[in-house]
Amino acid sequence: MPTALPSSSVRNPENRSSIKRLTREHFALYRGYLDGVSVEQLHATYGDATTDLRATRRLIGLLRDTLSGAARRTRDVEATHLLRLRPGSIPDAQRLEASEMPSLEAYRESVDPDGFHSEVELLELYQAEFPQKNDLSVDRRSSRNARLRRRQIDALARMEASLVQAPQPDHPVASWLEPAIAGRMQVTGIHTLADLLEFIERRGHRWYASVARVGPKAARRIVDWLALHADSLRHTLSKRALIARRRLSSNDPALVRPRQNGIVPIESLAVPAEIDGSTGTNRARNRALACSLETDLQAIDAWLAAKQHSPHTVRAYRREAERLLLWAINEKKKALSSLNGVDCAGYIETFLGDPQPTARWVGRAKIERTHLDWRPFVGALSNRSRETARSILHAMGQWLVEQNYWADNPFSNTPAVAIGARIDVSGRSLNHGQWQSVVQAASRDRYSQRELRDYLALNLAYSTGLRRAELARATTGGLIRPTLECEVENRPEGPSANAWQLAIPGKGRAARTIAIPQAVMELIFETLRARGLPGDPGACPADTPLLPHFRTGNSLTPDGMGQVFRRLFSWAALLSTPQNLLDSRRCFDASTHWLRHTHSHHALESGADYREVQIRLGHANLATTLLYVKARRHGPLTSGKSSVLSTR
Repeated sequence: MPTALPSSSVRNPENRSSIKRLTREHFALYRGYLDGVSVEQLHATYGDATTDLRATRRLIGLLRDTLSGAARRTRDVEATHLLRLRPGSIPDAQRLEASEMPSLEAYRESVDPDGFHSEVELLELYQAEFPQKNDLSVDRRSSRNARLRRRQIDALARMEASLVQAPQPDHPVASWLEPAIAGRMQVTGIHTLADLLEFIERRGHRWYASVARVGPKAARRIVDWLALHADSLRHTLSKRALIARRRLSSNDPALVRPRQNGIVPIESLAVPAEIDGSTGTNRARNRALACSLETDLQAIDAWLAAKQHSPHTVRAYRREAERLLLWAINEKKKALSSLNGVDCAGYIETFLGDPQPTARWVGRAKIERTHLDWRPFVGALSNRSRETARSILHAMGQWLVEQNYWADNPFSNTPAVAIGARIDVSGRSLNHGQWQSVVQAASRDRYSQRELRDYLALNLAYSTGLRRAELARATTGGLIRPTLECEVENRPEGPSANAWQLAIPGKGRAARTIAIPQAVMELIFETLRARGLPGDPGACPADTPLLPHFRTGNSLTPDGMGQVFRRLFSWAALLSTPQNLLDSRRCFDASTHWLRHTHSHHALESGADYREVQIRLGHANLATTLLYVKARRHGPLTSGKSSVLSTR
């Protein structure tokens, strides 16, 4: 007997006079019934856990009527009669007796283990003890019943071969799944089995969460049934549709989408040969200069590989090149290497401001590139984002000209997008009183491991002005303690507020070191000990994160770091009172970058030199740092002893 099959059609106790669509699971159920398997066992194997035995009994009776009626219509008289016989109508005494009769070898072991009798003598003893059970010819009734059982099995096989239907992609879900489940799917827009397969592929392993009143157990049975009929449905559900994304590594082959046309990520894009850029109208014709690039895809890959920037920068470059390439192929129907200045100006000024049609270009935020719902945009781009795109694409065009791939840079004459001030310090920073309110809201008499980490994150971000990605990447290996004069002279070590520094890898090859206040270092020592690590950062593995996930101990992602600060600001907003100077409405909207602005703002107010703050923040241009100027200065900002840096 087959193991439990998840066919919803078998589980459906249909209240009809016949079954319109017979499946192999129906025949497996009825074959078990004819073999004498109890209804209780059949219900446990094939039935729905939400119903009782009566549902399976009704289905067996319905199958008996349907099969015999079908046999009658085909004038198969023998099948009409045999398939209506109930279990027990054909005794199988021969099989039962044979199962009780020991074999000759078993008989030898029981009566002659020492081999005293010869083979002939042992056979005579065996036949004398089991005379009727070894002479099958004397039991004519058993022989007749055996023939009837074989004919019954053959009749059922004939009916299965002529009546069974395999599910097809265009079949309605209502003809295969339970009526209640099918109805809920139809409300969601799933009408055929093809719709169901596409829905699962699109939504992933938790697809059922988008269908009202369909739980994980029902979803598991449906997925198993689809896998059972993968051949007839001509579709096997992918690994990414069945397994949670977190259980798949980033380089798992299951996450690689097949090459195809349309709006797909650049790594999965199949570009038609006629517009792949090999014969683009803007291709360089100078044969004196070598160029190994043949197509636009190769050119973009080479440009990205040549830019030794941070992963965040490379993602930004890829995003802009990808959007332009997809737009050129799908909207302009031309190669990237055939775009001219008018095309590029229209792309920046019109398309990026409102990507149309929306259904084709705009998708949901925070969605995997491997997901079928991925789209290049999550909405219209702001003026600043459009200007960033123009700047990046202009740089790409210049590089392709230098590589003798493009003849001219079509973005050379594209006008810049008018934008306002890049940094709104006054609107996205905290004054001294507000900052103290946030610190007080995060302070505790006794800290849990997560609260201690969050308190360290708050003070480390404020005292250094690091970006959230830099905070997430900070490790004990980046902490540097310069040799102190007291150590050189073999004197007892004395306190020094500038003893520790943190090395921060910058964009490209640039790097910088930032002094860490002694009060913040004491917090680092304490958090390390709370995690069961040595209090000395130098004794910890170099890759030990300063701000880890409080459960796993692994580094937080930049998004995870952002969640830490949103939680801190939200908690501070909830605790705000008219006396603590905190604007709760603004604080709910605060982000990690607010602390970077607050650090810079307070440092400049306290008299820090512009260039010192520029180096600390990692600004490439001093003009960016100057945007933080807001009010008068009160004196130099001393590392670790600022009046606005709260310590415990």
